[in-house]
Amino acid sequence: MSRRAMMILVGLAALNAVALTINVSLPVRAAIGGKTYKDLVADPDFTRAVQSIVQKCRVNVDIATVIC
Repeated sequence: MSRRAMMILVGLAALNAVALTINVSLPVRAAIGGKTYKDLVADPDFTRAVQSIVQKCRVNVDIATVIC
């Protein structure tokens, strides 16, 4: 492998490490009926509806996961 190709690979690896550190991705947002994620988490009717859909599973609304 040429020296130039090696330098390009090292540069790309460094850019990848910086991108992972900064985490430039946008957060996911919920919008159901005009409610925000925090509104949905605090809504007991919404929580019960989600739990009835995923029967036999446990819903942790604090970290938005379903554990079956």
